[in-house]
Amino acid sequence: MHGIINRALELMVIQKFGEEFWDKLKEEAGIRLNGEFLVTEFYSDESTYKLVVAATKLTGLKMEQILELYGEYFYEYSVEFGYFNLLRVLGKNPADFLMNLDTMHLALARVYPPLMPPLYTCEKLPNGDLTLYYFSKRANLEPIAVGLIRRTIKELFGISVEVTVIQKRADKGYCKLLIKTLNIDDTLHGDVDEDDMVFECLCPAKQPRMINPMTFTHVLPFHIIFDRDLRVQQCGLGLLRKVPHLLNKDIQLNQVARIVRPNILLNFEAIQEHMNSVFLVTITPTAGLSFRLNGQMIYLLDNDLMLYIGSPYVVDLSDLHMKGFQIADLSLHDAKRDFILAAETFEEERVLLKKLEDLTSAMQRASKELSREKAKTDRLLFDILPRPVAKELKLGKIVPPQRFESVTILFSGIVNFDKFTQHCDATHAGLEIVNLLNKVYKALDSLLDPTRNPEIYKVLLNNLFSSQNSCQLFHAVPKIETIHDNYLCVSGAPEPTLFHAKRAARLALDMMDSLDDIGMSGSAVKVRLTIRTLDISRSKSKL
Repeated sequence: MHGIINRALELMVIQKFGEEFWDKLKEEAGIRLNGEFLVTEFYSDESTYKLVVAATKLTGLKMEQILELYGEYFYEYSVEFGYFNLLRVLGKNPADFLMNLDTMHLALARVYPPLMPPLYTCEKLPNGDLTLYYFSKRANLEPIAVGLIRRTIKELFGISVEVTVIQKRADKGYCKLLIKTLNIDDTLHGDVDEDDMVFECLCPAKQPRMINPMTFTHVLPFHIIFDRDLRVQQCGLGLLRKVPHLLNKDIQLNQVARIVRPNILLNFEAIQEHMNSVFLVTITPTAGLSFRLNGQMIYLLDNDLMLYIGSPYVVDLSDLHMKGFQIADLSLHDAKRDFILAAETFEEERVLLKKLEDLTSAMQRASKELSREKAKTDRLLFDILPRPVAKELKLGKIVPPQRFESVTILFSGIVNFDKFTQHCDATHAGLEIVNLLNKVYKALDSLLDPTRNPEIYKVLLNNLFSSQNSCQLFHAVPKIETIHDNYLCVSGAPEPTLFHAKRAARLALDMMDSLDDIGMSGSAVKVRLTIRTLDISRSKSKL
């Protein structure tokens, strides 16, 4: 899939369900992606299908509903991506628009060579409805077309329509859609076509022919006129130079040509059924490289002949040269001249866009990584210090000294911890001690959840005692050799409370219960707990 498809899917999910849901969706689909999908990249079809399947699981919606939502959103994305001006000039009514939809897809496939857009053929019905034939190499994606067409006709023409799948062959990638208006006053065909009447006024039946075949072959150098037996009756000079034997009566057109788009065989009747399609035809000369023409088929009713007006299907100047063509081979009126020259500038812009997307993606990854590291730092800060103090220090503020008239200190230590460290196996002593302290600290830290024991804070100190009557707190980076097996908590500071002693006592009981499952020297860990109520003052602290 082209990156535009995946990027649109990403933006739709984020818009409708949020970024957290998008992250869950990628995880469910097993998609590992740094940053966002890039519109200049191509991704496997499998990854796109996985995302859709994951969306059905997480939302509870059916796959058809997800794809229709995507189709409706894709119109919005196309407008934001800069295609609105192109969409609004494809036709003056829904029928004309759908008849020219394939032309737009063919042009996009030329700009993005690996792109494989679906094929569309539109047919007007006598009752005012439309039949749309949909062909795709990817199966079961027609709900996207249903949502996209419904939304596009509503936005461009102000007409609400019902789009129904009336025939489907998933193995052939084909389905038939019926498009009907919901309002009886709306019309999908537009006004009555007056082209025939205008032609009769300008070209009366008795008027002599105004252009001879030789002039015609110069003006349209890549046209072909053939009969029902596929015998070429006339062709342009440009085509005749590439395939000199094309006018040979023993040669049938299907011997040197093959229709690539639409997906039909080269025969007169099949072409008549797809007159509204853009025809991409591969020509294989007896010598030299094969090449492609794209254009339209016109049925010549008076002579029962078919006229194909085409021009070389090339992407850029290098492609033109490789196929053996020159700019001079194209008629002066052929817009493809401008397209090929503009394609060179577009390629430079595409390369710049790719670099910009890569840079944007790298910045997004760096930003997310920075956010994760910042979150870790914040968690560590709030883990070490009481929340009110941590908030002020995070803002770069100086925390002024305070005195608390009455607080309760809870001091704990592991019983016989010194003996345990002395009798540890010398080979694994460090690891055993660290594992024990890690288990103990995790168990005790879990008790300091504000919902369980509010307004109690763990304190890490370098020096506890400053005098007999007070305790001076120094905020410092804790060191393993200083902390050892000691665990200190305070209640009543820095947020005063009348129940500090009660809360410290309840925490002490929880501490004893929480360490029952932790073993040391073959028995449960025992702690000694000291609780004391006193007044403390806090020194000036700075982050």
